[in-house]
Amino acid sequence: MSVGRPPKIRAKALSARRRAAADSIDWLGLWAFSVALCAVVLAGIAYFMNSDNIGASGILVGAAAIVAIVVRFGADCDEARHEN
Repeated sequence: MSVGRPPKIRAKALSARRRAAADSIDWLGLWAFSVALCAVVLAGIAYFMNSDNIGASGILVGAAAIVAIVVRFGADCDEARHEN
């Protein structure tokens, strides 16, 4: 006759797996990807709806600048946070 594990052990193992999965995700990369995708969509709307190529390029350059600033200075904050 098989005996199952108590429910608490299963719950602890499941929460540990979820925590490990959340720690393995690169949240900054995911955020940068989502900002870039939104910028491409907005630039496409600006370009195809109004034929505004300067506005579309401004949207793309602005989004790239925001992502670059956050990636550059966000890494410093992460390193300082992990040292404490």
